[in-house]
Amino acid sequence: MQAPARRTEHARLDRSALPDPAARREEARQRRMVWRVALLGAAALAIVSGSAWVLSAGARRAAALRAQATPLLDGSLGGLAPRTAPERPATSPEELAALQRSWVGSESIAPRDARVDAASGERLGAFQGFGVQVDGAEGALVLAAGRELGTAPLLASIDCRPGEPVEILVQRGGRSFSHRTRCRKDTRLLLAPDLR
Repeated sequence: MQAPARRTEHARLDRSALPDPAARREEARQRRMVWRVALLGAAALAIVSGSAWVLSAGARRAAALRAQATPLLDGSLGGLAPRTAPERPATSPEELAALQRSWVGSESIAPRDARVDAASGERLGAFQGFGVQVDGAEGALVLAAGRELGTAPLLASIDCRPGEPVEILVQRGGRSFSHRTRCRKDTRLLLAPDLR
């Protein structure tokens, strides 16, 4: 006898119900990216915390060295007396009175802007004695009453008596500028020679 034939049924496979292989690959790629970002964050955190530890250890070491060096700097190590600032002796009332008396008769000149002398047209300013100020003509030699004063720009006093004639000569590179004036009390003559 023959066995009855079995009837097998094949289930029909619905391919649209299966997961998309491309979507699974994209999901796996995203998971790998998340892991990479997490690992990079953990590495950065480890570097920052390690750096903080190294810096704090360095600061502790510097504080310890400073504590060791302080006795050396103030001189209190090895039986030496610590260094202190010398005390200034107090000024006695007699010394203070003598200083105040020395101010009597002293002369001070308040700063003022330069003015133009109406008679000579010269620019003049305040000074103790008589002086000359030469602006410009950088490097030029300045002479007054035959005496060398220095090189411009310059502010110098001139030894003369009020009313005496004074000749000021400015020389540089074969060019010269000459100015005749008269000596004045507590006056500064301002000159700006052009030696181009």
